[in-house]
Amino acid sequence: MFLDVCSVDPAAWKSLSNDAEGFGYQVIQRPTGLLVSAPFEQVSSTERGQMFDCSPEGCKAKSLLVPENAVNLSLGLNMITNPEDQNTMICGPSVAMECKLVTLYKGLCVEVDKNNKFQRQMPDKLEDCGESDIAFLLDGSGSVLPENFVVVKDFVKKMIVSLKQKGTKFAIAKFSDTDKFKLEYDFNTFPPFGWEEKIDEIPYVMGQTYTGAAIKSLMTDLFTPSGGSRKDAKKILIVITDGKSSDPEDLKKALKEAEKKNITRFAIGVRYFMSAQEELNNIASPPPENHMFRVDGFDALEKMRNNLEFKIFSIEGSKSGTKLTSELSQEGFSMAFVPRGVQMGTVGANDWRGGFREYDYIGRLSGSYEPMDLEQDSYLGYSMVIAKNKSDILTILGAPRNRHTGAVDVVFKRKLQKRIHPKESQVGQYFGAVICAMDANGDDITDLILISAPMYKDGNREGRVYVCTLANRDVDCHFNTRSSLIILKGDASEIGRFGSTLAVLPDLNLDGFKDLAVGAPLENNGEGSIYIFLSESGKSINPSYSQRITASDVQPGLKFFGISISQQSFDQNGDGLPDLAVGSKGTVVLLRSAPVVMVKAEVSFSPSEIPAPSGKCNIPVEGTATVCFTMTNVSAVDTANAQINYTLTLDSTRKHPNNRAYIHEKERRNNVSGSVDLDLVGTKCIDLNFLIKPCPEDAFNPLRNELQFTFDGLPSETKLKPSLDKRSQTTTHYQLEFERNCGKDNKCVDNLKVDFNFSSALVKVGMDELLNVTVSLENTEENSYNTFVTLTYPAGISYRKFSPLKGRIECNSADSEDGVTQGITNCTIDKPIFKDKARFNVSYGIGTNSQLGRRIVVTANVTSGNSEHATSSELHKEREIDVKYSILVTFDSYSSYCNFTFGKKNKPKPFNQLIEVTNNFRAVNLTVVLKIPVKIGQQDIWTDLGDLQIPGCKSRKNEEPAVSDSVAQIKEHKRVNCSVATCSVFECDVFMKKIDRRTFNITANLSPKWIDQIGLPDAKFLLTSMASLEYDKDEFILSTHSLVPKIEAEIEVYSEPNFIKEIIGGSLGGFLFLLLVTVVLYKVWQCSLSTPMKRGVFVFLPCSSRFFLMMEDIDKEK
Repeated sequence: MFLDVCSVDPAAWKSLSNDAEGFGYQVIQRPTGLLVSAPFEQVSSTERGQMFDCSPEGCKAKSLLVPENAVNLSLGLNMITNPEDQNTMICGPSVAMECKLVTLYKGLCVEVDKNNKFQRQMPDKLEDCGESDIAFLLDGSGSVLPENFVVVKDFVKKMIVSLKQKGTKFAIAKFSDTDKFKLEYDFNTFPPFGWEEKIDEIPYVMGQTYTGAAIKSLMTDLFTPSGGSRKDAKKILIVITDGKSSDPEDLKKALKEAEKKNITRFAIGVRYFMSAQEELNNIASPPPENHMFRVDGFDALEKMRNNLEFKIFSIEGSKSGTKLTSELSQEGFSMAFVPRGVQMGTVGANDWRGGFREYDYIGRLSGSYEPMDLEQDSYLGYSMVIAKNKSDILTILGAPRNRHTGAVDVVFKRKLQKRIHPKESQVGQYFGAVICAMDANGDDITDLILISAPMYKDGNREGRVYVCTLANRDVDCHFNTRSSLIILKGDASEIGRFGSTLAVLPDLNLDGFKDLAVGAPLENNGEGSIYIFLSESGKSINPSYSQRITASDVQPGLKFFGISISQQSFDQNGDGLPDLAVGSKGTVVLLRSAPVVMVKAEVSFSPSEIPAPSGKCNIPVEGTATVCFTMTNVSAVDTANAQINYTLTLDSTRKHPNNRAYIHEKERRNNVSGSVDLDLVGTKCIDLNFLIKPCPEDAFNPLRNELQFTFDGLPSETKLKPSLDKRSQTTTHYQLEFERNCGKDNKCVDNLKVDFNFSSALVKVGMDELLNVTVSLENTEENSYNTFVTLTYPAGISYRKFSPLKGRIECNSADSEDGVTQGITNCTIDKPIFKDKARFNVSYGIGTNSQLGRRIVVTANVTSGNSEHATSSELHKEREIDVKYSILVTFDSYSSYCNFTFGKKNKPKPFNQLIEVTNNFRAVNLTVVLKIPVKIGQQDIWTDLGDLQIPGCKSRKNEEPAVSDSVAQIKEHKRVNCSVATCSVFECDVFMKKIDRRTFNITANLSPKWIDQIGLPDAKFLLTSMASLEYDKDEFILSTHSLVPKIEAEIEVYSEPNFIKEIIGGSLGGFLFLLLVTVVLYKVWQCSLSTPMKRGVFVFLPCSSRFFLMMEDIDKEK
């Protein structure tokens, strides 16, 4: 999807080509020329990268001052200009350092002024492979034997050949007995030439193995300034021995000295016995598995030499023996100017995690940001920009390989503020490969951050750019808000790399906001394209591109067009318009921006009104429409030409055959098309004749005529085609009225009076859903034609509906879109003729979170097509209505319980009451007022009133009860509250956010004395505290009626129990029961004496008739 606005002339104004490898990879435009890089040009065996100083007429190679050790740095791989002084920083991030076993890659930037004069380099010096002081300590004791000592010397020579490089010094010592130790060569005396022969001349000595004494001598005589050892050099000692030391205690002391001097020790044991394993481990630096070697014989030394060299390199390649961190940093892969210095991307630091380093203006390191929480191979610092808000400066870096999808870090003062991951985790999309900071409105504050993912696959498209906003220190890409998510895309292309380059352009269409260019250098089978996107109100980018410029549009044969776009644009040809510099493979082209013009269209009619209908519709009336176009320059140009293609449609609201106006009577066609050529001189007009049917029923329904035109810029003397200002209205409408019969004086004078009122005296934001405005209109004189009532209402209120109460009313409304301008409701009244009275109701919705101030203003204006109104007309009415904001605050309290024994010496009991206050709606300042009963008469309810505290609250003056007979009232109602007791009042001032809770805890010791004062031995009392709210009632209104909640506690009093009656009653009952049992047993005994015993069964039958037993005789069973 695109907008047809040609802001840039696609034909190349100037084309600058060169065969240098990579020419056009970067281009910087200056007020008087261009600076173009060819970073892959191999100038010599040690120089890679060539700069070119170009003018529209041609380019000249430019040599820049770089250090000799900046070998093959790929100068110009990155370039950036400081807009404050127009100085340019030219970077080469591939400085090769040959450090024996590996090639390290550093980076260097050179700053030049606008005249290409050298200013400084960043950093101030390049670190080399590092300095190393390496000493060999050879065992010359009797157990070695002369022929083996020769093998050891050959081993040392080969080691020196492998390790010898700039910054490395060597020393050699041999030892056996204490008096036979000799420092053959220290770091000062080691011969620079012929050293192989000198080593061969070292004699073999016999004796014992005093290893400790030898190492101690090295600590005092060699690893010192006098011995040639350097302060910052890596210090390495290689001990070659074949026997256990003869001085183990001295060896321990010597090794401690070596540890203090931070000397890395390698121990090589030849034919070592197992008993000496521990000693060999001690000689080696920890961990011994990395620093200790054992071989079976002297002939086996050669086999472990490569392993030892690699171990030593891992120390030489880093500072003081630390792990490799910045040796492959490639500083300058990206770069940004900051106050008092620069920041250079270190994309290869810390196993390619990346980051940046900051240098002051003289090239000294002042800080760094190289986070270790990123995954390896993230490439942080692949891209980098600086963003500014009102008070802060942020660094925004891309890490396009983080998690295989990409990420962007937002950094403030070298601390991470936010890490942005792409919404769609497509592997290989390279999110963050290019970042651009855009100050759209020119106020020196960054408005937009653009982040590209040039390898994102979207169907048959490749590449996209996300438009993100900057607010304070937060970059928001709106990934979670689809309505706010803006993604820039190019045309369909399987391989396009859309977003490989981003450049902020000057205001091409002169709407007051800067625009954007996006490069897609692989589109069209590698030919390339660039896209122009226009800003929208300085707050966003229109996602539909306004122009696409392909390589074939510019000139034939271009490859990778759009691989670079200058970040600045100046007028190179003197026409007053900025030019765009775009790089491609081997060619840089200058494109001219098109002049912007404004076209104004006007239509007038003759006669200006359609004659009054005569009642005969079949006789058409002739008329003439005069269509005029005027073109004026918006850009500072003197000449411009264009062709306008127009279409005038008469009576556009009616379709054939119901149209009332037409061009030809036979065809009854109501539109006519044509074209006209324009320049900047005068106005061009065309007369068009038409016919119209003047029917009486249409007398008050004017014709709505529509004029549309398209703009086609034509080449002028400068061969530039102008573009049309987007503010030009290409579609306009014009009404043609019928004549009106307004009496003898031919004037219709109406007398309109408008008024309105509100449905309520107050707007309650958050409570009221609608604000109803009832409008009344009266006309007391002649007819009013095409009468309109216009209501204005503030932003934050939205139109909902209208309801006619009297008359034919039609309304439409447009709410405020920017939150500043007012909303407008337009209503037609009894169209086309309003005679006497009308009345209607308009309903507006009130947003829950609307901010309307303390009052709002609504206005009503009445207009009509009448040329004159009576002097007593009341055409305008304005009314205000107060606004309050609803708050919803709720209370929750938790019941508590306490009891006392009446008449007993009760101890005070701890007491706790909780009340929870919840603000459910909007942030507000509140005062929670708590009233707590503290005294009945002169008797305290609490043991110590000083302990009655509520955290976060302050007490104010106590409130006395309204009654004097408090005790009697309490006895009757069993309630203790502020109506019968003195209450302490606490004020708790709180600011409560939306959905906020605060808990207040009432804690003290409850006194039993007031229980005794009341004198009820058995009772339940409710001890009631009260809570209420105080707030700004002029601004807020409480949307709940439970404003005085109660916090109640049940206090139970019971008399002390008396068990005397129970004891006496229990004793008498027990005695009577015992007597009854005795009588029953006696009766049973008497009956058993007189009752015969049946066979097999003993039957006891009591005499008393109250007890009986029915049994079958055994004989019956038989």
